[in-house]
Amino acid sequence: MNRIANGRLFIMIGALYFSQGIPLGVAMEALPTLLRRDGAPLHALAWLPLVGLPWVLKFLWAPVVDNRWRPAAGRRRSWILPMQCVVLACLAAVAVSGISSASAAWVVGLMALASLASATQDIATDGLTAERFEGQALARANAVQVGGTMVGFFAGGPGCLMLAGHVGQAGALALLAAVVAFSLLMALGWRETALPAVAQGAVVGPPGAPAGPAESRSAPTMTPAITPASSPRRATLAGFARRPGAWALALAAFLSAMTAVAGYGLSKLFLVDAGWAVQDVGRIGMAGGIVTVLLGCGGGAWLVGRIGARGALALGLAASGAAALAWLAQAQGWAPPHAAMAYAAQGLGAFGAGAASVALMTLAMRFAAGGEQAGTDMTAVQSARDLGEILTSSLVTALAAQLGYAAGFGGGLLAAAVTLVFVATALRRPG
Repeated sequence: MNRIANGRLFIMIGALYFSQGIPLGVAMEALPTLLRRDGAPLHALAWLPLVGLPWVLKFLWAPVVDNRWRPAAGRRRSWILPMQCVVLACLAAVAVSGISSASAAWVVGLMALASLASATQDIATDGLTAERFEGQALARANAVQVGGTMVGFFAGGPGCLMLAGHVGQAGALALLAAVVAFSLLMALGWRETALPAVAQGAVVGPPGAPAGPAESRSAPTMTPAITPASSPRRATLAGFARRPGAWALALAAFLSAMTAVAGYGLSKLFLVDAGWAVQDVGRIGMAGGIVTVLLGCGGGAWLVGRIGARGALALGLAASGAAALAWLAQAQGWAPPHAAMAYAAQGLGAFGAGAASVALMTLAMRFAAGGEQAGTDMTAVQSARDLGEILTSSLVTALAAQLGYAAGFGGGLLAAAVTLVFVATALRRPG
């Protein structure tokens, strides 16, 4: 495939990941911050991260996404297009209703539906990415994956808070919906081409057929999409569980997500209670998003090439632990909670989350590319990561409600220490 087509595919994948992150940003950042400003209790807000539960459970239907599609649309477009439409409709409906205490139940329901659609789309998008890139191109694609999703998350969270101060909630949500519409148009304009029988490192046949001998994948940078006539054996969760290293990779994803979220995910509520205006909370969150994309994701891809995925993962975890310590110092009164300290803590957490995510997803996509069910394998690892994020978001908020913010940030510091030990001992193979 030529360079122009390669670049267009990168842009489309980035746009898709961007749109997938928006519903989570709205649900997990903008919604709790706005409700806390209106006086919602912390113990009630602890339940809001459950909106992201489809991202945890998506491994249950990942084999369906891998196995079933319409030939006329293409294996991945068959799922991407309708899921994008659902996300667009949900954001438009929230823009009309607005986010308030009166509409909270309605908005939570819509965002839960958008979360289900974006999680399902993610299965197809991950499978597409793992199938079409390898080597250094795969590392760059991982940076696009993590960076695009995080930019979307920050746009839906801090970005929405900032925009709401200028154009109102309806205007902010309408702009986010326009971004999703753009990614939908790009997917509509992309033609999913046919693939040779060699993919994912093996000669494959129709569903149920035995795989042939492995073939070299060193020559092409990109490969076309799989057609029904040359599709791999049916994807199963058992196939993932049986592969060597699968459980260690899933546990690393779970623990690293706990570290990232506990380190700075609670900070927005802490700053609101410290007297910060919602717009200012949005600004610090957006600053963290810039650090995540430029230094975390961009730097993470560079670090993977320099010190390996395992080393980059450890460095990201250490930065996340330092962020948790900085927030803990402010919550305990060891350091004053002024803007400079808050921005420093946010920056450390943002870099750590970005670098660790790129490194982890590089390991996961290398793992997925070595099998015959890339979408399912990637989804299993990501579900473990998302479970860590959701559980930690709920638990640290509940801890803060019962024991204070210091307990929540202390949990982040502990998670970082445990994860670093695990990475050093369990993930022995260099990344």
